[in-house]
Amino acid sequence: MKYNKPLLFIAILFSFYNSFGQKNKSNYQGEFYKLGFNYGFGSVDNPIFTDDDYFYDFQLRKIEIYYKIKEGILYDLEFIFQPEYNTVKHQLTSDRYIVSVNHPLIDRVEEMKTLKKFHEYIMNFGMIARKKIGHSSSLYFLASIGPGYFEKTSERMEKGIGFSDNLAIGFSYDINRFFLDSRIGYRHVSNANINQVNDGYDSLVLDIGIGFYLL
Repeated sequence: MKYNKPLLFIAILFSFYNSFGQKNKSNYQGEFYKLGFNYGFGSVDNPIFTDDDYFYDFQLRKIEIYYKIKEGILYDLEFIFQPEYNTVKHQLTSDRYIVSVNHPLIDRVEEMKTLKKFHEYIMNFGMIARKKIGHSSSLYFLASIGPGYFEKTSERMEKGIGFSDNLAIGFSYDINRFFLDSRIGYRHVSNANINQVNDGYDSLVLDIGIGFYLL
């Protein structure tokens, strides 16, 4: 029997696509399975808490790399890598903060009260507990921590090495091989007493993202 080679080749490709390209989403355990990009905003002035002594706003950009540890009956457990680049605006708005506690930077009050623009470079590592809702949606809780470099000294934190601690609640929605992501969370940045100035920043963060399944 003679075979039609072009049709045979197409059939083989189609079979390969069905067996690999259409991999069931429930089979990702033990694999890096999603890649995404998130963009968001954070501020110390928000409906939950505020601080009259300083102004701190930032925009964040994160690459999100997901690794599925296990699938469970109640929830899935994941590991997430988050390289992060932030642009920051910060300003001391009240000299009572820096003067009343014999602050180490008391001789630099005017410098601290000027508006600063700088960058943060952070590498976060975190865990996600994800609860599926139907076939395409999920709710999740995220906790992460990681080191970073902060470009400028302020009255709350000296420049150099610091750490970013994050807690967030999120929602994800799948569209074929892609997904949309949104989350709201709390972020604390400080330097773990590496330097004398270490009050750090607390902020509410909102971010949204888009990504795709790797497998």
